[in-house]
Amino acid sequence: MLMNRRGVLPRSIIGVIFCLLLIFGISYIATGFATPFVAVQGSSMEPHIHEGDLIIMISIDRYGDPISYIDGREMGYKMFGDYGDVIIYRPNGDNDQAPIIHRVIAYLEEGESLFIKIDGDIYVFEDMPYDGYLTKGDNKATNHMLDQPFISKPVKKEWIIGKAKFRIPYLGYLSIIPREIISDLF
Repeated sequence: MLMNRRGVLPRSIIGVIFCLLLIFGISYIATGFATPFVAVQGSSMEPHIHEGDLIIMISIDRYGDPISYIDGREMGYKMFGDYGDVIIYRPNGDNDQAPIIHRVIAYLEEGESLFIKIDGDIYVFEDMPYDGYLTKGDNKATNHMLDQPFISKPVKKEWIIGKAKFRIPYLGYLSIIPREIISDLF
């Protein structure tokens, strides 16, 4: 009884499409993204964000520029267990590379330099080539240096996909596991 003369199937399809549009619309209104979800792969943000976590991000265009570790420390602003915002960005602005999720350490203008001590470690960056962000993973075992220039050039605002706002443990595996199975097959 999938289809009768009154068109039950077409009404069901219209209902499903309407529900999906409603979900994506509410998501866009709340976050600035129709699909604001990112599954975390890797351990570079431990102990605050773990592999398999599902991150809900918000748009910087709608909710403002990221707050750096330096500014967060002065303001007492913490996100995910430490000062400053965590961003998702495209390394070197390259859409073909996997996005990186790391903490914003500083925003520097062209020509500025950075000398900062964080948890006993000293980080130095000299002569910023253009206005942008310096980032770093939270995991002290795997991230001994700033991302720049090793993972990416300093992050331009237009390379930022979004700011991490919420973390749902383990739910990201629903996306990660099927992708790994498919990549192993091919």
